[in-house]
Amino acid sequence: MTSCVTHLHLFQKKEDALRADRLISLILALQDQGKTTASLLAGALGVSRRTILRDIDALSSSGVPVLAEGGPGGGIWLDPAYRTSLTGMKETELRTLLVAGDARLLDDLGWGQAFRETQAKLRASVPRRFEPGVNQLRRRLFIDSRWWWHEAGEPNLEALQAAVWEDRVIEGEYQTWEGNTKAVRLEAYGLAAKAGLWYFVGRREGEWRTYRVSRFGLLRASGAFARDPQFDLSTWWPAHSAEFAGEMAGFRFSLGLPENQLRYLRGIAPGRVEVVGAWERKGWVRVDVGLDSSLYAELVIVGLGSQCAILDNPELAKAVVQRCREGLATHEESP
Repeated sequence: MTSCVTHLHLFQKKEDALRADRLISLILALQDQGKTTASLLAGALGVSRRTILRDIDALSSSGVPVLAEGGPGGGIWLDPAYRTSLTGMKETELRTLLVAGDARLLDDLGWGQAFRETQAKLRASVPRRFEPGVNQLRRRLFIDSRWWWHEAGEPNLEALQAAVWEDRVIEGEYQTWEGNTKAVRLEAYGLAAKAGLWYFVGRREGEWRTYRVSRFGLLRASGAFARDPQFDLSTWWPAHSAEFAGEMAGFRFSLGLPENQLRYLRGIAPGRVEVVGAWERKGWVRVDVGLDSSLYAELVIVGLGSQCAILDNPELAKAVVQRCREGLATHEESP
């Protein structure tokens, strides 16, 4: 009987701790989102709408100024003057802060030193009980967001960053995947880093588009624009990154190649090679490939040499033959 009571007591303590965590998360969600609905809060916290309503009652009873209004346009929100003072921090939360961010990437924005100093201050303020775990984390985990080969510096990043901060229109030149240069005029909405590469999000003719920062040529700020208050890069980028990746794989073609060459092909075009099935030659497979441009495709096929066959793109085949002839003519005459 005593054992059963002990287990119930431990279970109740665990339930109380979970509810306390949820109430804190609820306060932070209300503080961050402003007026919202019980259904949206339930989805964000992974509980039922009824649980959210009970938690709202509990917060109100404990003195947290939660306001509610029914009907169209109603919702739940915190008194705007209210701010939490949550000084307690769990070890897991501390770990996420200590590994989040990449100082070298923030160096591009001029924030690297401030980030390093912030991390040092955070480590210095770690409660003694967390020190062993923090030291273990530093010795065993390191996040490097840059790709292996990285061009030093982004010459236009500073100008684009200023334009984003000041809601400016930028005008200049941009090099396409095919190597052509075009004039652009864009409203500067945001910057995003992906695998150590910087991308610019600009609006053109009412649509937001993504551009590689390193492909911009001469740039100048030409004036201000009225930013759409509904635009939020933190939600827009995840929703549209797949679409942008599709654009980068927009040149599509099919190859036949030995199955043992798949690893090579996937190594230079990860995520953009799909095996369709067997091909007519023994040990060969048919694959569909999507790359950035015809130039990239030509280079890949020349690299494979006799270990591939172009199946559905005669223009690409002609371009490869021409490239090989020009290469032979050049290199056969080399000393």
